[in-house]
Amino acid sequence: MSGPTYPGKPRTIVTLAGALGGFAVALYNYLTPLTGVSGTYGAALVVLACLLIAIACVLVQLSHSTGWRGFLRFMIGLGAVLTGLAAYFLHEWWLIVAMVIVMVGLIYDISATRPKSTGALA
Repeated sequence: MSGPTYPGKPRTIVTLAGALGGFAVALYNYLTPLTGVSGTYGAALVVLACLLIAIACVLVQLSHSTGWRGFLRFMIGLGAVLTGLAAYFLHEWWLIVAMVIVMVGLIYDISATRPKSTGALA
């Protein structure tokens, strides 16, 4: 029986796809000459942030504890917002799109694992 407290459902696939897409875009911008941000510390920080978001997505999927999963979701959301802000400052519009995908996936992940009410509300 797979419920909201057990891993096993691919809840985080959209979030992970956005994080890996952001990682690919950030790595391309960091390594490719004439992108405007190649070799800068800010671009390297964004590459690291996208990688950490992807790792946190995997940990959310594997976590059994709802408290730990909630903390990781908070950190994913914070990382996505701050990485999107850094992407705005670096003028990397595709990276902003990737972080929006991360946020959409995070919202889907949170709403898909909410406990279902079986009784009457009134």
